[in-house]
This record gives sequence, structure tokens and C-alpha cells, in this order.
Amino acid sequence: MRAVLIIVAAAVVVGMTIYALLDIGRTERHRIVALPKWAWFIIALIVPVIGPGLWLAFGYRRRPSGGRRADAHPTPGSAPDDDEKYLRFLQQQAERRRRDEERRRRESGENDR
Repeated sequence: MRAVLIIVAAAVVVGMTIYALLDIGRTERHRIVALPKWAWFIIALIVPVIGPGLWLAFGYRRRPSGGRRADAHPTPGSAPDDDEKYLRFLQQQAERRRRDEERRRRESGENDR
């Protein structure tokens, strides 16, 4: 029974460390607090449990809930037609397709003559 607890505890420590390292790696620099990214990597690797715990508790600024940056992608569950950049992109794409189709029609008309 004791060996099982040790194995489970070791798996939790390894899992926390891996999660923290991946999270540190994908967090944008401007959201990291207190230390540079490389220092958080070292702390998370060298000090098991405490390093990842410190990262998760104090290492980065969380985005305020409900607030979104203007250049952020739509959040899951939000409608794509709520995003002005996406709507502008779709409009440009439709315009490009219309011009391409028009050009193809003109070229095929010229080839028929």
C-alpha cells in the first residue's frame, strides 16, 4: 500500500511539473510576472511541487473574465459574427472570390472568340 502511495505521489509531482513547464512555455512574455521565463523554467524543474505551485499561483497575470482584447480570437461558445475582424475577413474573401470569378469569365469569353 505504501509503495502505491509513493508511485501516485511521484506521478502527481511529475504531472504538475510537466504541466507547469508547458504552461510557462506557451504563456506570452507580457503576461509573466516577477521573473523572466527562463527563471520560471529553472524553478519549476529544480524545486518540485513548490516551483510549479508558485508558477500557478503567482507566475502570470490572468486575463480578466469577460474582458477581451480587441485582437483576441473569439472565445469558444461565442458566435463568429460577433467578431468584427472576422466579418471583415469574410467580406474581403467574398470580394476576392467575386473578382476571381469575374476575371475567369472574361478570360474564357476572350478564348471563345
